[in-house]
Amino acid sequence: MARPRDTDLRERLIAAATSVFAEKGFAGANLDEVGARALVTKGGVYFHFAGKEELFFAVLDYWREQRRRLMPPSTAAHGGAALLLRQFLAAYLGFHFSAPQAAHLQRVLATELRGRFTARLREDDRQEQRWLRGNLREFLVQGSRDGTLFAEDPAAVAFLLAATTVGVIEQWLASRDDVEMFCEAERLAQTLVARYATGRQNPGPVAGAEFDFRERPES
Repeated sequence: MARPRDTDLRERLIAAATSVFAEKGFAGANLDEVGARALVTKGGVYFHFAGKEELFFAVLDYWREQRRRLMPPSTAAHGGAALLLRQFLAAYLGFHFSAPQAAHLQRVLATELRGRFTARLREDDRQEQRWLRGNLREFLVQGSRDGTLFAEDPAAVAFLLAATTVGVIEQWLASRDDVEMFCEAERLAQTLVARYATGRQNPGPVAGAEFDFRERPES
């Protein structure tokens, strides 16, 4: 009699591999441990994935799809592109703050694996950064059209916003206890957008958007 198909095995493998890669990086991860956490033999891992690299990308793709589902729509917001940009940044930051394992996976890709293995590994990180900068640039261009944002060079501003956003996540991963007080996604997004959310050629701060970045004394 045939054994019943393990219908949720792939999902268990993704969950197990997420933990292993996030905890141990790419080099430190092994398929035996992934299988053990997913309650399956190493052969069960190979049934779904050709090897560690394919599994790593499957995990990345899974978390990117989760993030995509949480991102707000890119059009038709009451409040124009300035609000869209703020919502996008808040959702992006909030996702990584709420799913630290996903953020660790991106860190592994951007550091440990950069330039080490296949062309796909190198290109995947570039595509991720291009996706982020491209979205930010599009919001800035929309804002120049609807009068809610001003950026003399949208591509350059998109680069700065992306670099700041990624840097915030990196600091949060590296020393969470030290920066947790600053890492509230909505307030960070509001602060990042405030410099450009005027629609005027000489932009100034938006009232109520200030963020106090001074170190707070320890209690």
